[in-house]
Amino acid sequence: MSHVILTHRIVVSLFFLIYLIKTILLFVNQGSFEKFRKVIKVPEMIVSFSFLATGLYMIFASDIVISTALWIKFGLVVASIPLAVIATKKSNKIMMLGSLLCLTMAYGMAEMHKAKQRKAMTNAPAVEVSSEGLTEIEKQGQKVYGKTCLSCHGPNGDAQRSGAAKLSESGLDLDGIKNVVRNGKGVYMPEYNKTQISDSDLEALANYVLTLRK
Repeated sequence: MSHVILTHRIVVSLFFLIYLIKTILLFVNQGSFEKFRKVIKVPEMIVSFSFLATGLYMIFASDIVISTALWIKFGLVVASIPLAVIATKKSNKIMMLGSLLCLTMAYGMAEMHKAKQRKAMTNAPAVEVSSEGLTEIEKQGQKVYGKTCLSCHGPNGDAQRSGAAKLSESGLDLDGIKNVVRNGKGVYMPEYNKTQISDSDLEALANYVLTLRK
C-alpha cells in the first residue's frame, strides 16, 4: 500500500503542476498555452487516470471509515478533472480557475486532516487501561499502543477517530498487523518506520492488538 500512496502523491503533484502552468499560460500568453496543451495532452491523460485510479484504490482497498469529509474531497477532485478538460478545449479562464480551486481545496482538506492527526497524537490524554491477564510482551505492546495508536483507535480499538479501522473486528494476523503498521494502509493509516517504532516494539504492539478482538 505504501507504494500506492507514494504514486498517488506524485501524480497529484504532477496534475496540480500541469494545471497551474496551464492556468498561468491561459491568462498570460494564449499562443504558449496552445503549444503546451498539445505537448502535454498524452502525459496529462496518463496522469489524470493515475490520479483517479490510485485515489479509488486507496479508498476502497482499505478498511477505513469513509467519512463525509473524504467524500467531499473526492468530489472536488472528480469535479476538477472535467472542468479542466472543458476549460482546456474552450480556453475558458473561469473554468480553469474553478478546476484549480477544486484541487486546492481538496489538497487543503488533506493537509488539515494530517495536521489534526498529528495534533491528536501529540496531545492524546493519558488513559488508564487494565493490563490484567496480559503477558509481558502484550503489556509492552499496550504501552506502545498508548503512545502511538490510542488517539485514533481509542482504548479498546473501537473509537474509529479520523477514519481509523475498528480493531476489534480486524481479520489481520500477527504479520498482517505488523505490515500495516510498518507500511501504512489506505488514506488514514500512516506508516511507522523503525525510528518511530522499533522491531521489538512492533512485535509487542501486534501481539497486544490481537487482544483487542472480541
